[in-house]
Amino acid sequence: MKKVKRKLFFLTALILFCQLLIIFFAPQKAILAGAVLAATLIWLYVIRQVEERVALSNKERIHSATMLAQTAIGTAIDHVPLGIIVYNSDRKVEWYNNYAFQSLLALPSFKDESLDQLFTISESQPAWLETDQKVYHIEHDEVHQAFYFTDVTKEVELLKEKNAHRVVTGVLSIDNYDDATGRMDEKQISYLNSFLTTMISDWMEKYSVFYKRLNAEKYFFLCYYDHLEQMIEKRFNLLDIIRKESADQDIPITISMGIAYGSGHIDEIGKLAQTNLDIALVRGGDQVVLKADTPGAKPVYYGGKTTSVAKRTRVRSRAMATALGELIENASNVFVMGHRFPDMDALGSAVGVAHLARFYQKDVKVVINRKESISDVQKALIEIDKNPQLQDLIISPEDALKELDQRSLLIMVDYHKPSMSISPELYAAFKNVVIIDHHRRGEEFPKDPLLVYIESGASSTCELVTELIEYKSSRKNRLSKLEATLLYSGIVVDTKSFKIRTTSRTFEAARHLRLYGAETSLVNELLSSDLSSYLSMTHLTSRVEFITEDILVATGEDDRDYGSLITAKAADTLLSMQGINASFVITKRDNGQIGISARSKGKINVQLIMEAMGGGGHFTNAAVQLSDTTVGEVKARLLKIIKEKMDEIYIEE
Repeated sequence: MKKVKRKLFFLTALILFCQLLIIFFAPQKAILAGAVLAATLIWLYVIRQVEERVALSNKERIHSATMLAQTAIGTAIDHVPLGIIVYNSDRKVEWYNNYAFQSLLALPSFKDESLDQLFTISESQPAWLETDQKVYHIEHDEVHQAFYFTDVTKEVELLKEKNAHRVVTGVLSIDNYDDATGRMDEKQISYLNSFLTTMISDWMEKYSVFYKRLNAEKYFFLCYYDHLEQMIEKRFNLLDIIRKESADQDIPITISMGIAYGSGHIDEIGKLAQTNLDIALVRGGDQVVLKADTPGAKPVYYGGKTTSVAKRTRVRSRAMATALGELIENASNVFVMGHRFPDMDALGSAVGVAHLARFYQKDVKVVINRKESISDVQKALIEIDKNPQLQDLIISPEDALKELDQRSLLIMVDYHKPSMSISPELYAAFKNVVIIDHHRRGEEFPKDPLLVYIESGASSTCELVTELIEYKSSRKNRLSKLEATLLYSGIVVDTKSFKIRTTSRTFEAARHLRLYGAETSLVNELLSSDLSSYLSMTHLTSRVEFITEDILVATGEDDRDYGSLITAKAADTLLSMQGINASFVITKRDNGQIGISARSKGKINVQLIMEAMGGGGHFTNAAVQLSDTTVGEVKARLLKIIKEKMDEIYIEE
């Protein structure tokens, strides 16, 4: 169009120029001028017609292009596999394309035009909506108040197939093989091996598992994730099979498994499987620990229906004592720290470990927050302050932070979860950490500790520390009467005066402490209650109700604070009632949290229940503390978990 106009303009200018020449130089000017004028008018008419035709042609082209675009957009909206739903301020459907109607809006769940389901799905990851035959990816455009969705059925099927063929690595261990075969002759051992191999191999073959026996008590196996799902569905019933058949044969055998899976390197998955087996064994055995090899994955536990069996040996205890001694010797100074609101087991074991450190002439301190101490610990601290040998032993977390350096050693006693430290800030400042504990290992655990001595079969941490001291004690390096008394107190507290969780090793440790001069009269004085505490405890026990015929729960008021010691004693009192196998006491604590003290006589696994609520402990003694909640809410959650796990919590004897 522009080129045509330029040419017409040039020709018109030329004609006008010629007209001027004729007018000024031609002899018959009038006639020629008239002719030129007529030609000019004709030419201008021609120009006008050309412009109109060109303009009309452009309009037709624009109209044609517009119609073509509209047709293409309509085809895309109605036929391209992209669903579009536009909603109004009331979250009701305002407009949709044909694909959206055919795919979703025709479904029964969308008859009321409610989009609540799409709003919920769009906030989840992955944002998938599954129908009977299809899977759609939902995308929410809040700016334009629209939902877009595409069919990802094939992609999801491929992802499921990929997940189903993830590699699963496992290690199976016979928990107490050495104990079971210790007094057997070769014929009996051969029969036991055949008996175990038959049951294990039959179970492995049932799930298409490749396995290899590594030695008399350990198996390695590989399978795909879809086979693992079948095992999970049966809750790894091999544990129950082995336990039942072994009991029928009068052989105390259980098994544990560590299993890992993922899409990463097989060596990393294998290492994780071994770590999971170690966790299962530390937790007492007779269970499966399963975890994915992905960041942030949490372990899942199965089994654990028998009480922990003491598996530690004299050789292991001596090796731990030697290893701990080397770490202490290489440290610049030593700090010993228990959990928040420490009990006598935490304090007694800390004092015992401090005695070991002084054997190596090391500067050692026990970290205590005196503002967070229960009554019996406060009494013990008064006794420590009066003792010339121990009066400088206690240090506050703030002062400890000023004295540590790069070579300082932190020894955690009676706990292994960093969040339970008296001072999490102090814990975070240490690079060198040792753990001595008797609680079952939980999910939270320090990263790369130098030494881990966790024995869930022990009655208390004081029992473990007493054994370590035995291997290093001498005439020149003996426990003082007060140190022995504090260690003895820890054992008394955790065994409920030797009524629960005791083994021959427990009584042997107590005997050694008595030989060192442990005073039972002082123990009784430290653990005695005052009248106010007794009245608070009896008030709690009066607020009791039955969950089942052998499980009790008592709750305190939301506006009244109870100490952990009062709550624990109330739980112990309720457990002492005839016919009661478990008790739970729920109270508001001094720190504003809601705590549960759980107790069992050994038939019910209260640890499993407390772990489900975020806590932990032992089969017979466990606890949890929860923030931003009420006593009533915690009680409702407890009752729900007990109901859900009723088939799992009863321990098979």
